[in-house]
Amino acid sequence: MGSITIRPCTANEVINSPEFPALRAEYAAESAVRGLPDPAEKEAMYQLMEANGAFQLFGAFLGAELVGFVAVLAPVLPHYGIPIAVTESLFVAAAHRKTGAGMALIRQAERHAREIGSPGLLVSAPSGGRLCAILPRIGYHETNRAFLKQL
Repeated sequence: MGSITIRPCTANEVINSPEFPALRAEYAAESAVRGLPDPAEKEAMYQLMEANGAFQLFGAFLGAELVGFVAVLAPVLPHYGIPIAVTESLFVAAAHRKTGAGMALIRQAERHAREIGSPGLLVSAPSGGRLCAILPRIGYHETNRAFLKQL
């Protein structure tokens, strides 16, 4: 097995990759927020956010195969007046989780956040999932809890 490489990608590149349908299905099965609709990526919205510097996607590749991704939203929040980096999605296919791809994606997202002037990186994780257990061990602390009321 080769080594994992992390590189910037466009949303179109990831969404149109041959591996994306399987990654998307696995991601949705494992990380879906109960009460929200199924994901329905809007490529035009991603393109607009990319053009405005408010969105950056990084892919994890094993050779040419996409095995994971992290999507970082970084809008300038009016409350703070600076970009605040937030992971929209962070996922590595289960078959590739012992490759270091997840940690490499997190570290790349952190570098990106630092480069754009964000004071930190907010990472969302499914309650009770593996990521919730990993984040505190790599320097993250719980700041808030999100709740959803289905309307």
